Amino acid sequence: MLKSVNVLVGWGMPSALLQTIAEADHRVRLLNPLDGSVPAPPLPAPPFLFPDELRPLFQEADALLTSRLPRSIPITQAPRLKWVQLISAGADVAMTSELQARRDIVVTTAAGMAADVIAEFVIAGILALAKGFLPALRGQVARRWSRYVPEHAAGKTVGIVGMGRVGERVARLCKALEMRVLATRRSVTAPQELSGLADLLLPSADLPRLLAESDYLVLSLPHTAESHHLIGEQELAMMKPGACLINVARGGVVDEEALVRALRQGRIAGAVLDVFEQEPLSSASPLWRMPNVLITPHIAGAMPDYQERAVKVFLDNLGRYLDGRPLLNIYDPDRGY
Repeated sequence: MLKSVNVLVGWGMPSALLQTIAEADHRVRLLNPLDGSVPAPPLPAPPFLFPDELRPLFQEADALLTSRLPRSIPITQAPRLKWVQLISAGADVAMTSELQARRDIVVTTAAGMAADVIAEFVIAGILALAKGFLPALRGQVARRWSRYVPEHAAGKTVGIVGMGRVGERVARLCKALEMRVLATRRSVTAPQELSGLADLLLPSADLPRLLAESDYLVLSLPHTAESHHLIGEQELAMMKPGACLINVARGGVVDEEALVRALRQGRIAGAVLDVFEQEPLSSASPLWRMPNVLITPHIAGAMPDYQERAVKVFLDNLGRYLDGRPLLNIYDPDRGY
């Protein structure tokens, strides 16, 4: 059990939320000024960059709640730092090589915090594709009345690659739409049913089966060395004709050039893409001009109360940290998530 902890929030959080952290426990010493002198970043979502005004406080921090580390300051200048709580589900966007090497610093993530809103985004993408909203919007812009026949979502198969908290939430909503759900989970060694969620939960090695049977392929897995370009030329060729892809994971999980070819050649029918290999997506990318692609700017997990939720996650782990109990969502550098 700790007697005290110096906490630093690595962005201009609103004063009321900073006050909530400061008053969470008598052992907490919040380093951030409460006078609003560090401006709060605009919505919709992280990354919240580490502001210059907070850099002198970095060396005093025992615990850091942040979206990003200050890239220009070596972590050696934070000799007291023992715990970093990230506000993103994945650690890949925030991990530096220095932090990766520091096994004495515990890194935790906010995995699951935005599972509900990301799942809603996925369902919106499935319905937009099924109901033909992309051609409808093009017709509206052109003032062209051109009728078409929408598809059913019910009865179709959704394949979820990465059955974590986001995947489970997607599965529940898909089952409510009377869809068939297949999913892969890394820890599964043999096909099995997951009651109330998946008609069939498969090991990662059975990805070809999932690809071949899915009408909608949903990617919701971490981006690691193992999952980089998991969906490439060969995997896209395994997808059934008329299938669509929805990516709410990380852009690097998909070989973007192979995806462009598959979409151009009609090997898959469409895609909803919230993440890309390089962000922001270059204006030169052919994806912008594809009539069967819906692009959103990495906002699937964005929400008006993002900071409030991040503070709630942090306070839960802070109580554990102060009392010497195991932290939630500990990042494993060997697995990459």
